[in-house]
Amino acid sequence: MSFRETVEPPKAGLAIWAKLATPFAVLVVLHGVLSVVLSQVAGYRFDPGMATLLGTVLVYLIPWFLLVLLIRRVVLMAIVDRSEAPLADMAGVLMALFAERDRLFTGTYNLLLVAFFIGSFGFQKELVAVFQTFGWDAAFAELDRILHFGRDPYVWLLPLTGSPLVTTVLNGAYHAWFFLIYFVTFVACFAPRGHVASRAYLIAFVLTFAIGGNVMAMVFSSAGPVYFERLGLGGDFVPLMELLYRNAEVSPVWALDVQEGLWDAYVNDGVLAGISAMPSMHVATSVLMACFAGSYARWAGWVMWIFAAMIMVGSVHLGWHYAADGYAGGLIAVICWLGAKRWVAPRAA
Repeated sequence: MSFRETVEPPKAGLAIWAKLATPFAVLVVLHGVLSVVLSQVAGYRFDPGMATLLGTVLVYLIPWFLLVLLIRRVVLMAIVDRSEAPLADMAGVLMALFAERDRLFTGTYNLLLVAFFIGSFGFQKELVAVFQTFGWDAAFAELDRILHFGRDPYVWLLPLTGSPLVTTVLNGAYHAWFFLIYFVTFVACFAPRGHVASRAYLIAFVLTFAIGGNVMAMVFSSAGPVYFERLGLGGDFVPLMELLYRNAEVSPVWALDVQEGLWDAYVNDGVLAGISAMPSMHVATSVLMACFAGSYARWAGWVMWIFAAMIMVGSVHLGWHYAADGYAGGLIAVICWLGAKRWVAPRAA
């Protein structure tokens, strides 16, 4: 055996390591390490809640994801492919999918990383109020007025959003975000290994959440318009909240219960409640999903951009965010998406 053979690792080992040590995986691990360090500094036990999240995804969400993908496949076979033997063709598609062991392994591995990262992100988000008090709300409220000609953005929106029905629709979109973000991420996890946009999305997903939802949230700690008065900053947003409660008497506004629950957890448990306004991660991730969807099909991109616009409007109208939070979130997402694509594309080629 030559010296070269004794010092070089086996090719099989390199191949496995290349599959595991992806840029996405490295970012997730680094984020987890940082969470452990912060937990030691803050004196809180680091618990990403990975088992609970995986259980929810596997039991409740993945069956719906698969149903959506199955319906899509059936529609394509009926309208585009015009299959003459749809059952046989569908069986062939499923058999081919399960035969792709590498794709199934990579997808499952990516999904585990996503579950760990979301738990790690949530833990760091809860630490925002530990390291930094809510000190930026007054500044962001004033910035909103400067950017919107001296008026609060929600006032400009009221002619369009003030009715109970529109409020409920916007709140419904806000809740639908939870299903969409998991669905799009699931699709990216199990995309073919050479799909550049999916690899870029997963990297941008981590960067957007980490930079926006953790770093910026920590530096510019704020609670949002809904808690403005409770922070002793004045009644600037009292008219908005009173409107939402009046609308809730006519049509459901589920955000109000969530907002009360978060504040109750913040007050009674001290700090670990996860309240954070700057930047809006709903807007950031909706913009990121729109960028990713556009890489699949132009129509999908337009649909998701419309959804992102609804989330932006809803984030202001429902009292969750200042408009500046949404602008910052969207900008972060676009920068992370372009950066991830630029990183992935040459390596894929």
